[in-house]
Amino acid sequence: MKRKGIKTVLSLLLAGSMVLSLFGCSDDAANSSKAADAAGGSQKIMAGTYTASAKGYHDDVKVEVTVDESGKITALVAHADGETPKVGGEAAPKMADRIKESQRLDCDVISGASLTSGAILTATEDALKQAGVDTSKLKAGETAKGEDEEVTVDVVVVGAGASGTAAAAAAIDGGAKVLMVEKTNNVGGISKFFAGGPFAVESHLQKEAGPEYAKLKKEDLLQQLNAYSHFINYGPLTKAIVYKSGDTIKWMEKWGVTFHVNRETPQISHMDNDMKWKLYHWFDLFSYEPTEIAVTDVVHKNLKDAGLDLRFETTATKLLQDDKGVVNGIAATKKDGSTLTVHAKAVILGTGGFAGNSEMMKQYYNTSSLGGWGEDGSGVNMAWDAGAAKWDTASSLLHGSGMVAATTKGDVSLANSPFNRITRSPLMWIDQSGNRFANEELVWDTAETANAAYSVGGIYYVLMDTETLKAYTNGKALTMDTAVGGPNTDPGDFVALAEEGVKQGIITKGETIEELAKNLNMETDRLASNVEEYNLAVQTKNDPYGKSEKSLVYEVKQGPFYAVKMQISNLGTLGGVRVNEKLQATDENLKPIPGLFVVGNNAAGFYGNITSYPTFEGLATGFAWNSGRIAGEHAAVQVKP
Repeated sequence: MKRKGIKTVLSLLLAGSMVLSLFGCSDDAANSSKAADAAGGSQKIMAGTYTASAKGYHDDVKVEVTVDESGKITALVAHADGETPKVGGEAAPKMADRIKESQRLDCDVISGASLTSGAILTATEDALKQAGVDTSKLKAGETAKGEDEEVTVDVVVVGAGASGTAAAAAAIDGGAKVLMVEKTNNVGGISKFFAGGPFAVESHLQKEAGPEYAKLKKEDLLQQLNAYSHFINYGPLTKAIVYKSGDTIKWMEKWGVTFHVNRETPQISHMDNDMKWKLYHWFDLFSYEPTEIAVTDVVHKNLKDAGLDLRFETTATKLLQDDKGVVNGIAATKKDGSTLTVHAKAVILGTGGFAGNSEMMKQYYNTSSLGGWGEDGSGVNMAWDAGAAKWDTASSLLHGSGMVAATTKGDVSLANSPFNRITRSPLMWIDQSGNRFANEELVWDTAETANAAYSVGGIYYVLMDTETLKAYTNGKALTMDTAVGGPNTDPGDFVALAEEGVKQGIITKGETIEELAKNLNMETDRLASNVEEYNLAVQTKNDPYGKSEKSLVYEVKQGPFYAVKMQISNLGTLGGVRVNEKLQATDENLKPIPGLFVVGNNAAGFYGNITSYPTFEGLATGFAWNSGRIAGEHAAVQVKP
């Protein structure tokens, strides 16, 4: 399969990292009978089989839990049919076995399928509560607290994603003794799931690829990025990242990463701008299917050999500062509840932004209804508490869209079926009021799709009639989005698939436009007038939104009518903490907070305080690796005697 650009649609992307590692639960199996005995407490337990469900990555995950009169789990079956088969699908039975064997609800999740695993834990707890089990006794708190620990190093890095990994590597290159804390049991963060590779300009690979690649220049990219952001970005930071990017490819190769440049455009909309796609440096290890190892795994293997002290399942809770405001370490909590205090001359925060914090997203981004990835904002808040300025809090990596999760279990995963050709096509879009709102050819660009949909609240519908579905059944699809390996091209009965979507609650149906409007809770006149205007555009080949003639093919006129509910995806916030070109956190007057560096999705200024992510391939991944590298280099210099 040819490699294509990475599109982070909710319904198509991998639901985890590349490795399904096996960890235990906080109490071992030998204590399982004691846990079961404790589960009952003074409550009356009703033996039987109970069902419950919870939201996984793509879809709800359902469990069937059988308990005896003591509260012991005698059988546990998890159904994750709507999850990615080779990730969440494979993880579900492993997670169910883990809970049953340990009789615990504080088990480690399956690494690489944390959302599916977490859903199984949540649903299992719900089922046990239905049976009358006191689930509080099956969680951490019953185990003994470990011993507190105090460590002194040169540099402490918080977060083992791409930016934190780069920071640790660069600091070690500079001769620093480095300790890293990571709150999960795995490395890679969001980049492990979705990053195809970084952007770079004037790299040795581009120069070797020929004149069409070698002609791309740093100053040209810098000017394009500045213009895109209308100069709201912080010029010195953007320049530092762009000018570092070419050399960072060679530097990453030293740490074991290998690349190749794109030989074809990943996204149709980028064909007319070489700068948008010939910057992309694909990881050779990247695949659309789970593999045994990812880029961050390779780097961390070498980091371990180089002396990195990496502490998994350890959550930083506070920055340490002296009486002059110099940041000189962190306080963290280990899995067993004990405290790790790290004294250091420099702290680098790479905790992944705050897209996973719904309250912060409401406050700073006006909505929490995005299909979101990312962290809870702990690093951003720690930096703010230490005196760093808030900046670019309304900048986010909106990327792609996908069908909403099913509300009812179905026979197929609609998102992975041939039906995804519909959502990848420039058919008619309407917002939640019934208005058409954009040129649907934006579907050919992941960022622009999400940008347009953000303008209507992150939720929209793809609207079509039965005749259109029949045409797709007969292979007469419009030009489709080709990202993430391209659409599913298997034969399919699209009317039957649409009916499956209706059954699952993803698609709304109406025999007439009036009935569809009623079922969608829209004003009939508004929806009808928009459909009429769209049909006229198809007939005349003249669209007020500028859609080209080749996409103005299918009218919406032969019922039944179908509306596919879509939700945009957000891969993370792109700011929060003001930084300078060295990635030092600064106050509102651009004065550095001594000892504190902030990188990756926590760091503000590269993109500018705008909702629209620049449409250049590999930009976010490139920023992660380059910002981390720059911070690590400067931290290593700072800590030298």
